[in-house]
This record gives sequence, structure tokens and C-alpha cells, in this order.
Amino acid sequence: ATWCGFSARVGVMSPSEFLSSPPVGTQIQQGKSSSSTSGAGETLSGAAEEADLPHSQWVIFIRHAESRWNRAQADYSIVGLLSENDHGLSEDGRLQAEELRRRVRVVDKLLAVDEGDDDEDVRKDDGSLGSTTPVQWTRLLLKPDRIYSSPFTRAVCTACIGLRDLLSDERPLVLLREAREQKNIGGADSTGVAVGEEIPVRVASELKDLYEGLSVQEVVMEEFRGLQVDVSSCREEWWGAMTGDEEDLIRARVAAVVDQLRRTRGSQPGGGGVAILVGHSLFLRTIFQSFLNSGEHRDIMPVGVADALCYSLLPFCGVVATRFEWDEAGTPKIREALPLLGTQLRPPDLSSSRGGGVMGSLSQLTGCACSRKTTGS
Repeated sequence: ATWCGFSARVGVMSPSEFLSSPPVGTQIQQGKSSSSTSGAGETLSGAAEEADLPHSQWVIFIRHAESRWNRAQADYSIVGLLSENDHGLSEDGRLQAEELRRRVRVVDKLLAVDEGDDDEDVRKDDGSLGSTTPVQWTRLLLKPDRIYSSPFTRAVCTACIGLRDLLSDERPLVLLREAREQKNIGGADSTGVAVGEEIPVRVASELKDLYEGLSVQEVVMEEFRGLQVDVSSCREEWWGAMTGDEEDLIRARVAAVVDQLRRTRGSQPGGGGVAILVGHSLFLRTIFQSFLNSGEHRDIMPVGVADALCYSLLPFCGVVATRFEWDEAGTPKIREALPLLGTQLRPPDLSSSRGGGVMGSLSQLTGCACSRKTTGS
């Protein structure tokens, strides 16, 4: 059984099971960004620059918690679908984001008392990169170099609640406009409302409403006021047109996001780092299909993981760790992929030519979906 996108068995899991999972007032940085975030999405060229960029990056993808749009889909509520744009989290979504935070805290405590040899060095004795263990992945999750989020309210709220203990003055939440969800015609949930400094103001209002009447409301708001949110890539209208996203635009955004992730600098082999990206079901699936679907490296992944990522959707607050590698020509591939924090991946339905048969029934339309009610959305 699953709950909030996580295995309901978490209470009886061993530490190794918990770290991995079965296969099948805000301070706004105004006008300034660190060198790794300025010009988000810009692709620089040249052989010299290519040689200078890391050839491996460790990226952890997290899908946002359930939104009011997702809840309206499940309830067949036309009013809920169309009454607003850029839907925030539902009550269940708030609980899912809180559960994500609890799990981050639990693994932090587990690893604090773990004196094993499974440290953060992911290299083999000969210096080459081997498979990253669940414990190593979890240590990387707890010490990311960058934390990114889609600018949509549901993603930002998920990051602010679920990853609050990982965010700091030195590690702000960076909004990445290219990481927004894919948009179909209309797409009320993928039509933005706020730009620039208005985005954290909107998120603060959403959080206040989410915690209305709860004793922790002021604590939550005080924590949010202590966050830094980099809105530098979202100062102008950043969402797509009402006509929806063309395939070429989606491909360009995927390339821009992966290019930005490649520029993460940290202490990993080759100068790479660890980035977390909070995003959306369809856009994340497109990333997996683009860089994981060749089957070239599936022998080092748990059985079924690659197919589940390419042909199904992440559950709410699902967490998947990946390692990207770039060849000498600068072409990226996902070398490793592993679900973390008890995330249960949905078995894929490979009978669909578009790889989305799991979405064949309305009861499973729990993706961001952007008004899409066809197979594969």
C-alpha cells in the first residue's frame, strides 16, 4: 500500500529499506544571483568551456505534493479545475510535504549514528565512478549544493515545507522558469499568476491559508520568512501561452534545465555537485525519457526502475536520485537512477505507444496533467 506517494511500510522498514525503496517576509535576492544561477537556461558553447564543465552531476528529482488541481481531478470537480490558475497545495498535499520533511529528518538522524564505511566517496579504487549506494545517495541528499524549484506555487510550497531543513542562507531556493510543467491548451494549473518578488508573496499567502487554524501556523510562517528565494529567472512572465507548449519548446526547456544542472559545482568527483530539483510529473518524465530511455546503462539500475520512470509518473513527493554523465561531445545520459525515502514507483504499462498507459483511467489522473485527459498525460 502507498500513502502520499510513499510506502506505508515505512514504520517497519529497516534503515537500509528506508533509505532506498523497492523498484516496482522572505528574503528575496533582488537582481543578483550566484555565478551558478545567473543566466539560468542559457547554453554557452565552445570547446574550452565544454572541457571546463563537470562530466558527472548528481541530481535528485522530487515531484511536488498534491495540488488543488489534482484533488479536483480526483473529485471530478469542474469548478475546482477552472476556478483558479496556478493551484496551490491541497490539504493532503500539505500532509505529503510534511511527511517528506519528516523523512528527511529521520534519515538525517539514522545517518548521524551510522558509523559504517558507506561514506560520500562514490569512486572505485581505480578512481572511476561505480554505482552509488542508497546510503551514499541519502548522504548526498542531505548536503546538496543547489536546490531548484519550478516557479509554480505547488512546487515552491512543497520545497518550502518538505525541504525546509536543507535550505539556508548559503543554500537558497532557486526558482528555475524552464522547470515549469508542460502546458496543454488552456492549462489553468500551468498558467502562472505572479512574477518576480510577487512569487514569494503569493507563496506566503498560500502557506498562511494552508495552516489556518493550526497551532503551528506562526512557526511555519516564521520559518518561511527566514528563507531566501532567488526569483531572478522569473522577473517577467515565465509561463507558456494559452495555446500550450509546442514539442520544440518542451525539448528546449529540458535541454536548458539539464544544462543548468551541469553547472552545479561541488565536492564530487570531477568538480560536479549535488542538485535537488522540485518539479512536475510530466516534465520530469520527459527528462527521464530523454536521457534514460536508451537502455544503455540499465544493467546497473534496480530492475524496473528505468521503465517505471520513463513510462509512468512519479507519485506525489516521490524522490528519485540520478547521476548524469556527459560524453566528450557534451551529450548527457542518465547513468544511475534510484528511488529514495521509501518512494514506490508505479509499474509501467508498456502497451501504450506513448508510454503513458498507466494514465488510462480517470482515477489515475493524478499528474500535474495540465488539462490533459488523454493517454500519456
